[in-house]
Amino acid sequence: MPHLNRFMIRTYHRIPVRCQLYYMGEEFLGKGTVMNLSRTGFRVLGDHQVVPGMEFSVRLSLPDKDEPVEIQRVVVQWVREQLFGVKFLTISPDAEERLGNFLSARLRFYCAPV
Repeated sequence: MPHLNRFMIRTYHRIPVRCQLYYMGEEFLGKGTVMNLSRTGFRVLGDHQVVPGMEFSVRLSLPDKDEPVEIQRVVVQWVREQLFGVKFLTISPDAEERLGNFLSARLRFYCAPV
């Protein structure tokens, strides 16, 4: 069965965001915008073509602080033209904590009573 047709249950909510990132492989440097983010991955609109299964590192600029979050290794799960989704493979405890805090604050904002 092709990868695109598999049904996957998500364990975390995707939070809509607009954050800049750089994604770096051995022979390329891409720049993109994160469209949504979760504790396990994100969706990107990027300027460098990737393919499913490709692995690389990421430097993500969150609006909460000036210093970027560095994720050592992600893997591309799916691709549609310049839009693609990645899953985290290797992330430091500090980066994971910062990402978790950012997402928790965003989730509280989206779930706050009007």
